[in-house]
Amino acid sequence: MSRQRIEYFTVFIVGAFGYGLIELFVRGRTHISMGLLGGAAMLFIHTLGNRRRNGMMILTAALSSALFITMVEYVTGIILNIELGLGIWDYSNLSFNLRGQICAEYSLKWVLVSLFGLFADELIRKALFKSDIFIINKSRLHMPLMFHRQKGGKIYE
Repeated sequence: MSRQRIEYFTVFIVGAFGYGLIELFVRGRTHISMGLLGGAAMLFIHTLGNRRRNGMMILTAALSSALFITMVEYVTGIILNIELGLGIWDYSNLSFNLRGQICAEYSLKWVLVSLFGLFADELIRKALFKSDIFIINKSRLHMPLMFHRQKGGKIYE
């Protein structure tokens, strides 16, 4: 098996077990589909970690991940909860829900879970794959260009 496949498999397993444990801790129960979704989310977060190394800001990555999780949660909920009637989760009693499968409250929670996932991904990269930790993109810490002085077409900080 190639190094990349081992890396993706490892990230998936960490996400699957990690999210399953979060569910057990918070809800007191989980379902195997939640582990699969946790693994898929962690793989997506891992790809965002690659993009962060090329300039993506952490907030953009967390929001992108939360949107991905919300979309996958909706599709999975329609199939498992509505079509198959498994009743794994139901947000019908929460405000701003869509068919009881997604809601604004949990979409916001996915941003926090995504931030945790981004940091966990960095730790996985460092511990298992010997990558450098890249939590803050230092090139994005400067002030916006409108606050920089310009002379002769050059930007001065």
